[in-house]
Amino acid sequence: MAAAAALLKEPLPPLMCPPKRVPTPTPERLCCGRGVAPGTLEGWALRCCHGNGRGLAEPGGSRSLPGSAMAGSERCRRARATWEVSESEPEAEPGPHGPSAAPEGSPPAAAAVRPKRRRTAGEAKTRRRERQRRKEQEALEKREAAAAWRLLRPERCLRLLEVCVDPGFLEDPGSDIWIEALSSLDCKHSFKPQAIPCSITWRRNMPSIPSAPDDCMVKTEEEKEVLVLLEPADFLKRLYSLTQTFVDASSGSQPDLNQVLPLASLEGSSTKTYSLAVVGLDAYRCNQEQNGWQALSPAKQSPRSQPGPELFMTQQEILEAQVVLQLWGNIDVQLLDTWQEFGEHVSALTKAIARRPYKSQLEMQELSFCTAGVSGKGLRVEKDGTGLWQVWKRQIQQFNRVSPATAAAIAEAYPSPGLLVQAYEECSTEDERLLLLSNIPVKSDTSGKDHRVGPDLSRRVYLFMVSTNPDLILDLTV
Repeated sequence: MAAAAALLKEPLPPLMCPPKRVPTPTPERLCCGRGVAPGTLEGWALRCCHGNGRGLAEPGGSRSLPGSAMAGSERCRRARATWEVSESEPEAEPGPHGPSAAPEGSPPAAAAVRPKRRRTAGEAKTRRRERQRRKEQEALEKREAAAAWRLLRPERCLRLLEVCVDPGFLEDPGSDIWIEALSSLDCKHSFKPQAIPCSITWRRNMPSIPSAPDDCMVKTEEEKEVLVLLEPADFLKRLYSLTQTFVDASSGSQPDLNQVLPLASLEGSSTKTYSLAVVGLDAYRCNQEQNGWQALSPAKQSPRSQPGPELFMTQQEILEAQVVLQLWGNIDVQLLDTWQEFGEHVSALTKAIARRPYKSQLEMQELSFCTAGVSGKGLRVEKDGTGLWQVWKRQIQQFNRVSPATAAAIAEAYPSPGLLVQAYEECSTEDERLLLLSNIPVKSDTSGKDHRVGPDLSRRVYLFMVSTNPDLILDLTV
């Protein structure tokens, strides 16, 4: 008993726990009686997590599960098996389990694609209708744009313009002459009272639906141009009043343009562009000089017959006053001799106003002179190369002060830009390159005298062909 008591008092040696077994994943393992496919346990340190306290058992081996483990296996058959990942190994995405798992070394299976929900017949029909509606809308917009463009073309644009003439023009003796010239145009004209007496305005009647101009509403737009007709005597008085403001005003002050054209009381005058027309000014001044007012003695002259100071204005003073109107007020003055010239001026102004939208659309295009543009005035080049020579000639003609005959002479000597560049490369000196085209003869059809291209054009063409500076100004380069 004493020996036994002594043994009990001695400290017990520490218990040595066997190390956990990390099984190799090659054969199939059993966890709580469930199978794990080989190849799915690689890199995992595994132990059963269902409370049986044991690791994996190899099937078919000498080791068997005790009763408690079997009981745990029975419980785990009814519960989902979970595995704990060792912190010493990187976590990886577990593969599929069970007999259908992929064998070891096989590529990973693709992610499952969620099947698309098939559209119903109603949804498909709605989508087709929406797609058809968009196509019809795009086609309609294209037709409207093409119809609007056709209305703006030079041969049809005058039909949209209406010339509004003040009834005061009918009092002039030569009104029938210029109204007849206006009637020859393919445009409408009407007599309506204007804000300024004896003035002409323009307005454009644009249909709201260009493809059907006769069956739709018309949108009227007022143009900004206003042409005012002044009598010679009235014009001279206004100019004289304007020149007096130069004398009285201090240096640097703006002249009072209301002396010529009172616009302060007019609504929307700031958005308008005014121009003046005077018919028969020179004849009026000559007539006043022939009356011999200055030769009459003061005793024979009545106060009414005294000539005004405006009659003594020189031609230089009249021109200076016109320059002031142009620079300060953007008012152009046309001095015309006959009513026929006035009618031609009104016709030219009407055509320019009618064609302005068409030219604005052309300027918005990058290359309006190409055949791809809407103008259709470009030169067409066929697939076999027909037309390239005409294009090369047109390019040369785009230089300043180059006639069609001169461009044709250069194009005949060097039928392509490549041949011209090759000729430049064969020249030995810079002066020879600059004067390469100067001695090419040019046949003139109008004057009948032959001349040569000349050194100036030869220099400009050479600089254009070889220069790499996009900002080079050919006319100013020496």
